[in-house]
Amino acid sequence: YTMIPASTLFAHGVPMFIHFVVIRAFLSFPSIDDALGFYGVYHRDPSNQLIHFFGVPLIIWSLLVGFSHVDLPLISISINIPGVAKHNATYATLLSGIYVLFYTYLDTFGGLLYTPFAYALYISAVSIKLKYEGDIQSIKTKNANANAKPSTSSSSSGSGRLMKMAVALHVLGWGVQIVPGHAYFEGATPAALKSFGGALSSAPLFAYYEGLWFLGLNKELQQRTQKLVDQYTVDVCRNGENMRVCAEYDLN
Repeated sequence: YTMIPASTLFAHGVPMFIHFVVIRAFLSFPSIDDALGFYGVYHRDPSNQLIHFFGVPLIIWSLLVGFSHVDLPLISISINIPGVAKHNATYATLLSGIYVLFYTYLDTFGGLLYTPFAYALYISAVSIKLKYEGDIQSIKTKNANANAKPSTSSSSSGSGRLMKMAVALHVLGWGVQIVPGHAYFEGATPAALKSFGGALSSAPLFAYYEGLWFLGLNKELQQRTQKLVDQYTVDVCRNGENMRVCAEYDLN
């Protein structure tokens, strides 16, 4: 019996947990309207919406960078797609596929339009990870050619620096949404505190649709979403939710 190192358990445990909560949340939404309506309740202010338009992709991208370091367990799949060097399937591959699959299932039009954006996030995250690995290998080769001691710091701290950058960007993405976005502009609790999985699952699509609606696309869905947002807002305000927007509704 060989004990699995704690670092390995952590490396696989975190992405497994994220995948679990995202999939469970997706399965809880019967339609695209419900997914967008839930998230829209806590994202009504235009300034907060703008912050999320940039902050949400930053959160997802930083997750993909981190998850691209961990190959899927038990199976070995080689990925060879345009825009990025050949690489093994990782948790980043799985997460990107889940988003595209469920978004297309919930709304074929929106899902197909979201796919190129998801693809760009994925290949850019994997590319920077592969670049770091290539730079590390180049340093080790130069050290070996110079008869120097193997660089123990380059292999560990090189990948470590990238992971630290991903964590910093992830924290920044959450921070700008929570502090100025929700505390100042929105005056409402972040959706993630109500449903972490619901926020992670619907946030990227909501942020993407904000861009589509700004361009005048699928306005019918925007109108349906707004009706649900109003309905859900009244419900949460009547249940005692402390939101600034509650003052705009007749709760009697």
